[in-house]
Amino acid sequence: MERWIKNANLPQNKVSEVIISDYKPIFKEVLERMGIKVIVPKAIEGIKGAEKYHADMSVLHIGQDKFFYADSLNEKVTAQKPLLNICLFGNNVICNTKTAYKPALEMLKDKKIMHTNQRYAKCSCAVIGENALITSDSGIYKVCVENKIDVLKISSGDILLDGYEYGFIGGCCGFISKNTLAFTGNVELHRDFENMRDFAKNYGVELYSLSNGQLYDIGGIIPVKEICDK
Repeated sequence: MERWIKNANLPQNKVSEVIISDYKPIFKEVLERMGIKVIVPKAIEGIKGAEKYHADMSVLHIGQDKFFYADSLNEKVTAQKPLLNICLFGNNVICNTKTAYKPALEMLKDKKIMHTNQRYAKCSCAVIGENALITSDSGIYKVCVENKIDVLKISSGDILLDGYEYGFIGGCCGFISKNTLAFTGNVELHRDFENMRDFAKNYGVELYSLSNGQLYDIGGIIPVKEICDK
């Protein structure tokens, strides 16, 4: 049996269904071989670059069976206005409140909403726990420190993204079980791997590589369903 994941990005059991881009098919294939169903989001018409295929641009999972989809919004998603690029973890929300989709923020009003100038908040954050993140973004790091969120600041780079100098940490990972954070590539190739590994270990989380190549920002892995015992 399976159920919707209650708290966005934070499964409590083995994940049975995820949303990811198939821009790099190898990762979809690996997850499917692991018995995980893969849902591929629609490309976003308002964006020309590789991120038009990114799940963290086109889908926002609020929790349970609640979603927002870029192709059904009453506003156009563009690279300058990534309305759904909102980072949810536990009772916390980090986003650029000026570019975030207002109906989504209204639905999240009971959570702690923190503003950052970074429009790509979800792309920029690897969620580790209900009060823990990894990011290379200085603005997000500052917001976390000010709000007593445990945060690890890492170096920029070591993550590929077509058309850009580098990609972002949130765009190359996502949970595939309660204690396993999967990476699209070999996380050990990141210069800050040991710090990330040790930080995640504080929360009982293992970093898992889906391939042997360099990390690639595909727009993240969004877990939406998990196995349940009953």
